[in-house]
Amino acid sequence: MSTLELKELSHPSGEVIKIAAGKTLDLKTQGSVTMPTGSVLQVVSYYTAAQTAQTMSTSDQVINSMSKVITPLGANSKFLVQLRWVGEIVSGQDVCFNIQMDGTRVNSGGGRAFMLGMAMLSYHVQNDSSTPETLNFSTLVSTSSVIGTDITFRLVADCNGASNTMYSNRCFGSAPSGGTEGGTSELIITEIQG
Repeated sequence: MSTLELKELSHPSGEVIKIAAGKTLDLKTQGSVTMPTGSVLQVVSYYTAAQTAQTMSTSDQVINSMSKVITPLGANSKFLVQLRWVGEIVSGQDVCFNIQMDGTRVNSGGGRAFMLGMAMLSYHVQNDSSTPETLNFSTLVSTSSVIGTDITFRLVADCNGASNTMYSNRCFGSAPSGGTEGGTSELIITEIQG
């Protein structure tokens, strides 16, 4: 383990921060510290192994409780939202996935039938019983974030037809069992200095 010992820090403007002997300096609590544009400020994630089933509709629904609150450390930050999901969807070709920020879709370009991602079939034909689909995508969201004001990101999906069933982290049959697969899903949010 390495240790860096400093007695004072100085800025080109002439400002000096003195550090008393035996004390530490927490840069996150020093209001005058500004990270360069593009610096990672924080990373948070929501991970789930919960195996769920839900009936889809023609309006956005949160998928498998995949929602995460982030409290910005910077003003006007950008947020890199990364998503991975595994499951099975009855008529998966009819389901569009998106990210919402505080209840509004971001970066998808429009209303219904616009999307950031669709589940990829793992078999050459639709199989609504034992072959899972996967979804992986990311999007960079520019915001007018305010330091300390929470932002909620969530994975949502809507369906062209009513009453299609979506199974998360499992296939139609309980997974893993009898040749059906299971998995986990994760929503990762990285705050980047704007």
